[in-house]
Amino acid sequence: MSYSDTKSGFRLNLFEQLFDDQPRYHEQQMVVRRLNINELKASVAKDLEALLNTRCVMSDRLQEYPTVSASVLNFGILDFVGLSSANPADCDYICRQIAKTIEQQDLRLRNVRVSLDIGAVDVNQLCFSIEALLKVYPARELVSFDAFFEPSFQRYYVK
Repeated sequence: MSYSDTKSGFRLNLFEQLFDDQPRYHEQQMVVRRLNINELKASVAKDLEALLNTRCVMSDRLQEYPTVSASVLNFGILDFVGLSSANPADCDYICRQIAKTIEQQDLRLRNVRVSLDIGAVDVNQLCFSIEALLKVYPARELVSFDAFFEPSFQRYYVK
């Protein structure tokens, strides 16, 4: 099934609607812009990159409030400073925390699995594979993203 036409495509997310790169284009057409499946995946990758590059401020004192974990107050990932990519337990913890954060903060992605590819590409870069089920009506599709963390810049890149 093709999702590329404007009637059955996917809506832009809130931030894409607010920060429209082509406002005059839409003003002239007076049509609600829809995304095809590839544009939707690119949008999800962009949102994942923003999520991974944001650090949450969750403190131990807030753990007694379970709804806080899924709120905007907890947006972002934990800071993994002090953990080692050479330690398998630390790697497993980092992957579990990233997967948990993605599932809590991006409701379009379910069954998220994150794995760390030690020794891939560059020694100055950690390479993650993110696999999930993308659920956006009317589509349900398995998706995979490559994420790279550059410790020197403390920045994630998602493709």
